[in-house]
Amino acid sequence: MVNNEELDLMEIFHKLWSKKFFLMFCVLIPAIIALIVSLLIPKRYTAITTILAPEVAAGGGVIQTPFGGFSTSGLGESTISSQALIALLKSDRMLEDVIDQFNLIKVLRIEKRRDAIEFLRDEMSLIEFLADAGTINISVWSYSPEMSKKIVEFYLENLEKLNRTLELTSIYPIVKVLSPPFVPEEKSFPKVKINMAIAGLGGLICGLLFFYIKERTANIR
Repeated sequence: MVNNEELDLMEIFHKLWSKKFFLMFCVLIPAIIALIVSLLIPKRYTAITTILAPEVAAGGGVIQTPFGGFSTSGLGESTISSQALIALLKSDRMLEDVIDQFNLIKVLRIEKRRDAIEFLRDEMSLIEFLADAGTINISVWSYSPEMSKKIVEFYLENLEKLNRTLELTSIYPIVKVLSPPFVPEEKSFPKVKINMAIAGLGGLICGLLFFYIKERTANIR
C-alpha cells in the first residue's frame, strides 16, 4: 500500500517534470549571462612568492612580539621579527615605491595617490604569515601576468633596499626565498565556471521558489 508521503513526493516530481523546460530556462539564462559578464571583465593574474620567516632563516623560531629582536646562535647579529617584516611590506613607503616603479596610478586609473596606496594594500596584494610553517607568502595580481611577477620581484628587491636605508637588521639578505615568483599562465579572476555554476544554481532556486509560490497561490484560490 502506497502511503501519503510517497504519493506527495510522486506528485511533486511529476509537477516538477512538467516544468522541466521552465527550470532549464531558469538555469541556462543566468549561467549564460554570467559567462558573458565573466568574459567581459578584465582578467587578473596572480603571482606568488614564499619566503622564510626572518627568525627561521636565522636559525631560530618565530617570535610573536610585534618588533622583538632575535639573536642568532652565538653570532651576535640580530634580525627583525616576522611581524616587523610584514609591517614593512604593508608600509606606505613600500607601497609608494611599488606604485612609482610600475606607474600603477595610470594603470589602475586611480586619481588620488592615497587611494592607489589603499587599493594596493587592501585589494591588489596579500601578505600571509604562516607561523606554523615559518613562512610568509607575498601575492599580487595585475592585468598582465608578466607585471604580476615583476611586482612581486620588486617587493623582494625593495625589502633589501629599505632594510639598508632604515638599518633594521645587520643580516643580509633580509629574506630567503623558498618559492620564487613565476609568470602565471592562468587567470586568477574571474572564475568563469564557478560564476556560471553559482548563477545557474541561483536561477534554479528562484525558479523553484516561483513555482512553489504559484502553486500555493493556486491552492488557496
